[in-house]
Amino acid sequence: MAYETMERLDPLIRLSRGQSLASRLALGSIFRQFRGMDITALVTHARNLYVAQLEAFAEAQAQSCTKGAAEVKLRLGEQSKLFSRFYCADFISNDGKTEIKELMPDRVLSFTPVRGMFGNASVGIEHVRWDDVVIHHDAPELPPAAVAHWFELWFDANDERRDPTVVLSGRIHSLLLQPGTLSVDFGSAPSDAFWDMLGLLEKAGATAIRVSSSRAEASSVG
Repeated sequence: MAYETMERLDPLIRLSRGQSLASRLALGSIFRQFRGMDITALVTHARNLYVAQLEAFAEAQAQSCTKGAAEVKLRLGEQSKLFSRFYCADFISNDGKTEIKELMPDRVLSFTPVRGMFGNASVGIEHVRWDDVVIHHDAPELPPAAVAHWFELWFDANDERRDPTVVLSGRIHSLLLQPGTLSVDFGSAPSDAFWDMLGLLEKAGATAIRVSSSRAEASSVG
């Protein structure tokens, strides 16, 4: 696996809250920059690195099969622990038999862990693997309506907002909720989905948030 690196960021970066997180991100007014980069650039770079590979993967798969589609939404069985039992496959081919095909990215972003403040929450970002983001938090309880709204916006179960002229949908692929932890495959969603989730956690009372990856955590054990 290849690793792309970014110059070390300021180890303490303060993130200010706003009524419209996405709009303030667009204005570039949330983050204090360091050496020409900011924390939004780091997350966006990690996202873009993965999504470029996902798009190339989807196009290659489409060329290798007669029938197939990228980012197909599935409703899983009752045993599934995913939020609303929804899951989006990277690609599904159907040449005689249905096959789900998932990208295993060979390039991930490597960077020195950074810390900052997001409103009242201390945030540490250790790894950003866009298809495998694990967010640890200490929020006492997540409001079900807020989580459902976030999921509907960024998963778009019925593909109501999908643009048929582009390869990818710009949506997340799955969400798993566990006590003190969220696991998200952000799929092809923009970085706003990530910041919106941090905003949800901070509003729910989280004072400590740590962003990592299940693969990175597994490799560090032992």
